[in-house]
Amino acid sequence: MKNPAKGCHAAHTTSVVLAFVVFAFATALVFKDAVQASPNAVLQQQIEGTYDSVGRNPDGSRYEGVARIEVRDGTVYMVWNIAGETFSGQGSRNGNTLVIDWGQQDPVIYTIEPDGTLQGTWAAGKAAETLRPRR
Repeated sequence: MKNPAKGCHAAHTTSVVLAFVVFAFATALVFKDAVQASPNAVLQQQIEGTYDSVGRNPDGSRYEGVARIEVRDGTVYMVWNIAGETFSGQGSRNGNTLVIDWGQQDPVIYTIEPDGTLQGTWAAGKAAETLRPRR
């Protein structure tokens, strides 16, 4: 003979598990849609802004200036103001790597550090630049 209380417990457990699965599925759909709706929202939040630039040219001379980063439609745009000259470029981000084509033979390749600092090299690694976000 079956215990009626045992059947109720099993039905309740099944209902709880089913409710959890439905909740998990619905949550995954909501977050998936949010990311698809604005794929560069996180990108913009993490790297857009004004930076202080300090670098070393291929000849070893030092420079300082200001850089500005904007993100539009998934493309990263940069403008540097260095020693009275303006340079500009555009590129893309892949994880913590940012590659900017600025019209020279080699792009600037930055690594995005956890604190928001960008460590870059250019001129085939013969030159280096550090961009620190202004707070």
